[in-house]
Amino acid sequence: MNLYTDLVALDIGTSSLKIAAVDPGPARQGYVMRNLAMAELPQGLVGGDFTGPFISDLTVFKNTLAGLVRSVKNTRQGFVVGLPDRWVKLHLETLELSDNERRFPGFLSWRLEKSLPIPEGMKVFVDYQILGPASTPGHYQVLAAAVKAEIIEILSSLTTDLHIEVMAFDTSSLGVFNLFEESFPDRTVDQTVINLHIGHETTVFKAYSRGALMYERVIEVAGEEFAKIISELDSVNLETAMKTKPSEKFFPTGRADVSELLGRRQRIERIFGNWLRELNVTFRFFQDKFNVSRLPAVFLTGGSSMFAGLETFLTEYLETPCRLFNPLAEMPLAKKVDEDKVRTGPAFAACLGLLAK
Repeated sequence: MNLYTDLVALDIGTSSLKIAAVDPGPARQGYVMRNLAMAELPQGLVGGDFTGPFISDLTVFKNTLAGLVRSVKNTRQGFVVGLPDRWVKLHLETLELSDNERRFPGFLSWRLEKSLPIPEGMKVFVDYQILGPASTPGHYQVLAAAVKAEIIEILSSLTTDLHIEVMAFDTSSLGVFNLFEESFPDRTVDQTVINLHIGHETTVFKAYSRGALMYERVIEVAGEEFAKIISELDSVNLETAMKTKPSEKFFPTGRADVSELLGRRQRIERIFGNWLRELNVTFRFFQDKFNVSRLPAVFLTGGSSMFAGLETFLTEYLETPCRLFNPLAEMPLAKKVDEDKVRTGPAFAACLGLLAK
């Protein structure tokens, strides 16, 4: 696994901020986990979508970020910042490019900005990656990412005030595949694999073929929606539901659980029914769009992927192998990490992915 050891990863989520940093292990064998920390954010502080991203209280956000960054005691070149998936518009496009166009990134960014489906008058920053040649000579597959300029300017101002040197802004869940690819090269080389990143507000479906993104869909149902339904069913506030949700059993982990959960079937369907319907629509659309007869394997990440028994349930529901990916358990660590922290690995996958080269 090849990770940057001169950068700190800062992942901005809608429910928390996370940071991670690693040092080289002795004799540069493996890694030492130097920083791994999370700060919860108040409900509704960070949110919005591509056209309307927001931080509702800049002072609260800045103070929370400052407190988290103070825990980074070692010197680093700078930070790479991951943005919420809903803030970033990804677009896959096939373009005819001359050699000169490929040599001048400014021109290609301008060309992509003109061709992307961006609302008129909206100022954006565009980044791109040329994935490789397309089937037609002289044409290339290009992955473009657009972010509203205003939110980047706000974040740049905040980080400058806090003396945080930002080396790059990135899409938080894209790096997860790089971690998985390096952990399990035999499962990704010349194969298609799906990452289902189940976070706080969204479930992000990303399909990769031969190491390149081929399809993405953001499903706006995830952990927060589960908690909202639990709060209604149990007549408790949302904060209480968020805290109790991880410990409740929803999916069987053994035969003995089946009869118990059958008695709570209506409750479980009420909580997860809409999410499962959205998953079904997304996976079936993917199969139709790319003429896939059998779904590829799926790896699960994100804080809301850690329900006991979920990977086994989804394996049966989707009829394809699903597994929980914990990068902390797969990293070649020269020093052991506390077991409680290791268990949080799926929740830190996007943050750690920002460090993947």
